[in-house]
Amino acid sequence: MHGALYQRAESLGYECAGFEIVSEAGMDILRLYLEMPGGIDIEDCERVSREVSEYLDTIEDDLPERYFLEISSPGLERPLFVIEDYRRFEGKEAQIYLKKGGRTLKGTLSGTTPDDEAVIMTSEGERRVSLDDIKRAHLIYIPQTGQKKTFKKIPKKKK
Repeated sequence: MHGALYQRAESLGYECAGFEIVSEAGMDILRLYLEMPGGIDIEDCERVSREVSEYLDTIEDDLPERYFLEISSPGLERPLFVIEDYRRFEGKEAQIYLKKGGRTLKGTLSGTTPDDEAVIMTSEGERRVSLDDIKRAHLIYIPQTGQKKTFKKIPKKKK
């Protein structure tokens, strides 16, 4: 299913950042993340949704009995799916949830090892983590310091 979802999105001109099956409020959701230069909009999501839905109808055995398909952009706190994501976002802040022990690592991505382990610099030092040991991971959005949030005042009309 993995490769076919990527191929469906890419055949329409989008980059598939990844997908996940999650359970939220008792509902199973197949969430597919898309990217393209200039971003994606609702029409892009609808287009890919139609194409992917047709494909998913043919492989129902690999999916939960009932699920919702959600097409989205990865957003500012984008999930990290493959080892290339850890290389691509080196220097960015991230949070990694480990499968064993429920531990969470938070810090700066420092790339990968030759053995395809993600490297993250935490407050406790450098940690190397195999992708097999990662439950999920995502970037952490850090607002730029020094930016002022200003609103233009609209002068009141004189009566």
